Amino acid sequence: MIKFGFIGCGQIAKFHADVIAALRHNITCVSATEGSKNIENFAKRYAVSGLYSDWKKMIEEQSPDALVVAITWNQTENIIQKIINHGIPCLVEKPVALSSYTLQKIISNTAQFHDRVMVGYNRRFYDFIPMVKQALKEKEIISVELNFPETLNRLIELKSPEIADYILIYMSSHWLDLLMFVLGDLKVEWMTKKINKRSNHIEAYNGILQSSQYNIPIHLQANFNAPSNTSITFNFNDLIYRLCPIEILTIYRGMTLIEPSTENPVRRYIPHIEETYTTDVAYKPGFLKQMSYFIETYVQKIRYDAPCCTLYDALAVTRLCEEIKSFAEIT
Repeated sequence: MIKFGFIGCGQIAKFHADVIAALRHNITCVSATEGSKNIENFAKRYAVSGLYSDWKKMIEEQSPDALVVAITWNQTENIIQKIINHGIPCLVEKPVALSSYTLQKIISNTAQFHDRVMVGYNRRFYDFIPMVKQALKEKEIISVELNFPETLNRLIELKSPEIADYILIYMSSHWLDLLMFVLGDLKVEWMTKKINKRSNHIEAYNGILQSSQYNIPIHLQANFNAPSNTSITFNFNDLIYRLCPIEILTIYRGMTLIEPSTENPVRRYIPHIEETYTTDVAYKPGFLKQMSYFIETYVQKIRYDAPCCTLYDALAVTRLCEEIKSFAEIT
C-alpha cells in the first residue's frame, strides 16, 4: 500500500484522491497554504491525518512514498524544482511552468530525478486513444481538425484576468499534447490571431500546424467563447474518427442519402455512424488509468515501457504553445 502526500487540495487534487482511494492506497498527509478553506474537508473526506501549511516539513516528517502536486496554476513553477529534488516520485499537474525558458531551467536542475516525474496530461489515458493510434498506423490519414473554443470569459471570472495571457499553456495544452502523443512532433506553418478591442485579450487563434511524421496539415481553430464543443477530427481516406466531445470517439464511414420531402425539400447527406466509444467516466476521465500508470511506472517500477508524460513532453507542448503565439504575432 503506497503512502501518498498531496501538495494542494483543490478540486483537481480531489479527482486524484478519488482514484487513489479506488486503487486502495493511502493519503497520509496534505499541505496547503496557510488559512486554506479546503484542507479540513479534504482531510476528512480521505482520512488524512497529517495536515501541514509547509510542504517541506510535511515531506520531512511524513516521508511519503509518492506525491501529487496540484497547486494554483501559476505557482507550480516557483516550487516544483525543490519538490523534484527531494527524489520522491511525483505526479504534477500542468502547467509545470509558464514558459519553456523556465521549464528548461527546471529540467536542467533536476536531471537525476527525471525518471520520477510525471506530468498530468490525463487525456492521453482515455480508453479509445490506442484505437486512434492503431488507425493512424493502418489507414491513410489526410488531415486533422482541432477545434478548442476555450471558455475564456468564464476562466477569467474563476481565476484572474492574467489567465488570458496563458490560455494556451493553461488549458489548450491538453489538446495539443494529445495530438503530439498520437501524431508526433508538430510545427506551426501559419497562424493568425484576433484581439478583443475592448478587453485587449486574444480571443482567437486560427492557422495550420504540420505533422512531420505523417506529412499532413492540422487545421487549428481556437475561437474562444464560441458556442461549440472541443473536438479533434482525424480525416482518413475512407472514414472519419472524431472526438467530440473529447471523451467520445465516433467513427463515421459512408453517407446516408435523404431525398427531398414535403417537410424538407432539400436533399441531405448524413454521415453514417459506424461505431461509438465513450471513455470510462466512473471517475474524472483518464484519471484512474493515469494514476495506475504513474504508480506502476514511476513508483513501483513494474512497467518497463518508455515513460510518457515526462518533463520533456511538457517542454515540447510548451514550446508549441509559444510557437503558436509567436507566429500569430508575425502574421
